[in-house]
Amino acid sequence: MRVLHLADLHLGWQPEFLNERKEERGRERDNFLCRAVDFALDRRNGINAVIIAGDLFETHKPSRPIVEMVIEQLHRLENNNIFLVTVPGNHDEITYPDSVYRLEAHRWPGHLATSPMPQEIARLELDGKTSSFYGMAYTAGLTKTSPPLGVFPKSDVHRHIGVFHGSLDWDTGDRSLPISSEAVAQSGYDCLALGHIHRFSQRSYGNTVTCYAGAAEAKTFQDPGTGMYTILSFGDGVNVERTAADCRLCQTRELDLNLCDAVEDVVRLIEQWADSQLMLRIVLKGQVSYRVDPAALKEAHAHLFYHLQVDSESVFLDFESLEGLAGEPTIRGYFTKRLLTQLEAASDETERDIIRKALIRGIAALRGGGE
Repeated sequence: MRVLHLADLHLGWQPEFLNERKEERGRERDNFLCRAVDFALDRRNGINAVIIAGDLFETHKPSRPIVEMVIEQLHRLENNNIFLVTVPGNHDEITYPDSVYRLEAHRWPGHLATSPMPQEIARLELDGKTSSFYGMAYTAGLTKTSPPLGVFPKSDVHRHIGVFHGSLDWDTGDRSLPISSEAVAQSGYDCLALGHIHRFSQRSYGNTVTCYAGAAEAKTFQDPGTGMYTILSFGDGVNVERTAADCRLCQTRELDLNLCDAVEDVVRLIEQWADSQLMLRIVLKGQVSYRVDPAALKEAHAHLFYHLQVDSESVFLDFESLEGLAGEPTIRGYFTKRLLTQLEAASDETERDIIRKALIRGIAALRGGGE
């Protein structure tokens, strides 16, 4: 049995930071569900079931076009005999009277978790084996979260798969369903398919494999997406597979100005990274003797990328102020004083240039006095 594990799609979210491209990118993100369904229906991938482990929508009350698109896509799975389980998350919480899962429960494709505490949602008969799927829908005032969730029902079948939107012993902040890993280890489940944490992770507790599929599509540079599909393959055990999901890359790269002798070198590096499909955040680092304007770099090179952001954590080091640094009773101060003396005694411009570079990089290496 091969299960496509989806979570945290956050359909309907708008990337405001992209300005004039926010609607285009929003449509692209929302189209991920269609691509995921295409992947599941492609016979070459051998998918038997799809589980959605929460936060399918950005909000509990998504727009009507988004709702209709989702139901249409999920019906494609149902109409092609792909088993489907959906569990609400914390963004698309079922608690509210106008929650999409309350209003659309009567026509939701596949199997929808609605119980405020864990219970068996559905069973799948495949190749002579029965698999039970368990889950819940966090409901304010009804779901017990303290102590962390520790009771996992279990039917008398071959396989046991839990689908939950919550946190295993960590990141148990606001609007998070805490789950006890000790209880998971004693649950007897083959697998716990999880949502809520946007990074991919896989751990075993006892004989139970737990997996966060993560958010495939990027939201922001702080939430860059995994860009991958996660497949749970059940045989003698549980095997977790990952394959590229054709998502737009969203990356943060550091640019060490200490390796650049002038702004022209910085420009050359940025131009080497040019990619019209890439969302890129560049973080300027280091201590240098020339000024770098992040806003000017962004304006001059934005056309080379789908989106470009340039931030600076660099420090401009003025040679005229080094006398004060040379007076420090520190290794850094002694180093600065020594190289300034060498700079003054240098016989030609080539030697002075080498000493200046050594001075800048040495001070950068000694910044803070202990790094």
